[in-house]
Amino acid sequence: MKRVGLVRTLKGVIVFLAVMAAVYYGKLFPSRIREIGMEMPELSWLVTPGIIAISLSAVPIAIALALFWRICTEIGRDNSFCYQNARWLSGIGVCALVDTAYCAVGTVTLEIIAGSPIWLLGTVVCVAGLGIALAAFLLSHLVLKAADLKAENDLTI
Repeated sequence: MKRVGLVRTLKGVIVFLAVMAAVYYGKLFPSRIREIGMEMPELSWLVTPGIIAISLSAVPIAIALALFWRICTEIGRDNSFCYQNARWLSGIGVCALVDTAYCAVGTVTLEIIAGSPIWLLGTVVCVAGLGIALAAFLLSHLVLKAADLKAENDLTI
């Protein structure tokens, strides 16, 4: 795949993920939380805090998608292996870690407050988040090493 096609595909995936996140965070998650509040009246006091908590978890995801967009822009400029991309990949790793920690705290909190059996889903999400963070940090390291090699080669005549 040529560079332009790759960048278009990656940016298309980013737009798709952003639209899906908007649908989930804007419609599906809040409506499901409200349904749970109606099904379990003893937990109805958790509806508004639950919607706020879920909405806050979208912030690191939005930041990570924005950073990924910037990386794709640099790839489009044929500047894949640059120090900026390494920093942005580290930023994506930090966003994944923050969201993973937030999910873990939310899972434990729901288990304590409501006795909710959501811990299995929370564990799966946390493991996936850790995997994304690990991959982002690893790629950041590799891009940093490649940027060092590129800078070294640029100095060679």
